[in-house]
Amino acid sequence: MTVNELVQQFPTFTLEDWRLCLYMMAKESFGAYYERLKLAQFVDCFTKYDQLKQPVIQTIRENERKEAERMQQEGMRHLQPEYATEINPVASRVHPADWMAGTNRLTYTEREEMQKRQKQAQK
Repeated sequence: MTVNELVQQFPTFTLEDWRLCLYMMAKESFGAYYERLKLAQFVDCFTKYDQLKQPVIQTIRENERKEAERMQQEGMRHLQPEYATEINPVASRVHPADWMAGTNRLTYTEREEMQKRQKQAQK
């Protein structure tokens, strides 16, 4: 009965968490316990263990978030047209998705100017 209650109250605990928490209870890390243990004492110890674990989890999640942001920025750096403007000045005037799709690389006025130049070259 006690185990079922603990599983319901602490569903995210893994087997390693259970083992470490019970080991810390046996070593009296959470205080001395005498005679038979009650559910309230287990809940108290599991809560203390969870509080000890939270800063570590937060640090790991923060590091993972920073790493994911860094990877996303690194990946997007190669897709951004501003890095290609020295080679191709048209790229800075076009939306990145259109540039990567290969469409709408010239503006309306640039197309008009090209048509005028072609007509002049044919004369």
